[in-house]
Amino acid sequence: MRVCTDYKCKFMDMLLIKVMTAYFASNWVHGLAALEIGRELAKEALVGKSQNWKVSTSRGLESSDVSTLGEYPPYNVACSSSDQRQSVEMYFEGVRKEMRSRRTVSGTEKRHQLWPLDKLRLELDEAWPAGAGLARETVHPKRPFGGGLPRIMFGPTRWRKGFIHVDEMAPLNAYHGQFSANIYLLPPNYSSTDSVSLSVDGESTPCSFEALHIWPLGIRSRLDWYKNALTLSGLTAQDPELQHILREALGKPNSVFVEPGDLVLLCVQRPHAAVGFQSGCRVSLQCFVQHRGSNKRLLIDS
Repeated sequence: MRVCTDYKCKFMDMLLIKVMTAYFASNWVHGLAALEIGRELAKEALVGKSQNWKVSTSRGLESSDVSTLGEYPPYNVACSSSDQRQSVEMYFEGVRKEMRSRRTVSGTEKRHQLWPLDKLRLELDEAWPAGAGLARETVHPKRPFGGGLPRIMFGPTRWRKGFIHVDEMAPLNAYHGQFSANIYLLPPNYSSTDSVSLSVDGESTPCSFEALHIWPLGIRSRLDWYKNALTLSGLTAQDPELQHILREALGKPNSVFVEPGDLVLLCVQRPHAAVGFQSGCRVSLQCFVQHRGSNKRLLIDS
């Protein structure tokens, strides 16, 4: 895994053509600002504003390790609703409300802020030759999809080492693919009563935590998928035995340690897992980035 703090460097292109496993930018959002946003989002979750993703297990539908905050659920959740048409309409209505509300900070006097997911979209647009922006419907009225959502995890998590999965079951392709952008805000080992240590120059120095495991699996043909179908089936099943078999087969992962404000971009066609923890609350912001070729606009959605 390479470390880089500039989208314009060659490493960004290397990630998108699947040569590199992940892209890491340290202190992409200032650490203190990230902690402040993370604490506010954690408060929202603690008063019951979060929505938990349900997962299918051998015992039926159960709560997952991940919840989201915001005016809308992820698009795939809206589409899987029993009343799909109404849920999709509510999704698009919620997208506009969510994006606008996050740009304002409530208090004695309302003030505007640069929401980190907006910052990501703007900087990708500036750096990528063909630009970047929100994905939109392919038919009229071509409404924009969401630009990302806060993700909340509370300990103890279901999976101590994390649930290994992919978000798109497809071989790697140098010309297109789907990526996940993750902005880390609040670590699970941080307490609201903790004081943040400051270095001499005033920069935040919160302790790092292990957030992510990524396996540099490079399957590039459907034939290889079929040859390993039995083992790779563990990527979609909430089954402890299949997860154990998969972890043994994949071997040691790349461990990603982050601090508040760090950004990680990874290809979601590679196996990855959010590392579990026993106590506390982990807060991050996440969106998907669709890559369709070097001369095509990057599309962002959630």
